[in-house]
Amino acid sequence: MMFRLHGQRAFAGILAGQLVSTVGSSMTRFGLVIWTLAETGDTTAYSLLLFAAFLPLGLGGVVAGPLVDRWDRRRVMIVANAVASLSTLGVAALWFTDTLETWHLYVALFANGIANAFVIPAFDASVPLLVPKEQLGRAAGLAQTIAGLEMIVGPALAGVLLGTVGLGIIFVVDFVTFGAVVLALALSAIPRPPKEDDADSSPSLGRELAAGWNYLRDRRPLMHLLTLVTVAMFLLPGFGFALCTPLVLSFADEQAAGFVLGSFGFGALAAGVLLAAWGGPERRMTGVLGGLIAAALAMMVIGFRESVLVTAFGVAFIGMSFTFMLGLSRVVWQVKVEPGFLGRVFGMRLVFGVAAQCAGLLLAAPLAEAIFEPLMAAGGGLADSIGALLGVGPGRGMGLMYEILGLVALVLAVIAFLTPGIRLLEDRLPDAVGAAAPQQAG
Repeated sequence: MMFRLHGQRAFAGILAGQLVSTVGSSMTRFGLVIWTLAETGDTTAYSLLLFAAFLPLGLGGVVAGPLVDRWDRRRVMIVANAVASLSTLGVAALWFTDTLETWHLYVALFANGIANAFVIPAFDASVPLLVPKEQLGRAAGLAQTIAGLEMIVGPALAGVLLGTVGLGIIFVVDFVTFGAVVLALALSAIPRPPKEDDADSSPSLGRELAAGWNYLRDRRPLMHLLTLVTVAMFLLPGFGFALCTPLVLSFADEQAAGFVLGSFGFGALAAGVLLAAWGGPERRMTGVLGGLIAAALAMMVIGFRESVLVTAFGVAFIGMSFTFMLGLSRVVWQVKVEPGFLGRVFGMRLVFGVAAQCAGLLLAAPLAEAIFEPLMAAGGGLADSIGALLGVGPGRGMGLMYEILGLVALVLAVIAFLTPGIRLLEDRLPDAVGAAAPQQAG
């Protein structure tokens, strides 16, 4: 009989494999961005690469959720990681034969994004089947720590390798690192969730997706939480991410912009370590709302003045507080949603989150250029009023947008706190974890 890891050991093994794999993938993404900018000199091509990475997550999440609940989650993750590795292998082959073109990257990123749309809900839905309920907060912290390390270590290693041995070795490293997570999954046993008693023997994807939506609709506090996180994704990673680099470039150089963006990863890493060590507050929704309030205040700090250090501090604090918020909200889902519905619920969470983030990315630049920058220019409509406080000139319109976004996020958090269905979610819904014994893994 093949050796298998069970329970928390399986979780630790899969997480270790994911750490190695995600760092390799982060190196490739960074290397391809540099290659694209060097080959084309076109920032639009760079923006399209971002959307080619984001959009498939949302599109794939629609069908991934029901399939994750229907299929063996361990096998889903193995196959999805294999598909992602093959897309990297294809790009590497084109690069080594000197036939790589920008459109090839869009195809590869699309395939990679679809694969990740299966990996993310499959993993998140499997955690409650491997980790005791009282340890889910620490488990979320460990997962968030990996996300922070990915943002920091991957680009740093890629920068070193690009400057010494070139892009080719990064492809090789990425392809090899995929083997780490596949091996960890192959050695791990992930129990299957119990089947729904009244479930069809072979329901359609549409019916399974509708069942997942009805599950949330019948539990209004969970719908409130989904709305809260979706709007927060629209404001913070959406608008906030899109405006960060052009805001810094309005008063500093490219190195400063890189430093500021990197500070988000350090903040996310700090939040992951804190959550892994502590596990979070006993009332997790208090931590969710507190994280949103802290992120909102940090956005207002960023917009207030032109300073690389102040902006970097604000971005790091957003990375820490927002990561803390997302980690705790993930635990709420894992505790309150029945294991057999978690794939669909996490799939819908992914769809709404990606859609909100993409909407923010699309709207930020046009609003800044057409409305806010002219208003805050010298002689603009707000130059003599708000401009006296925030300053006038290039970038100050984006600074004003950060103030407004932070204020909206703050109001959102206050409304959520005053809404009993959100603040008291943990009291109003029973825990689903441990309600029924999972089936043994196949």
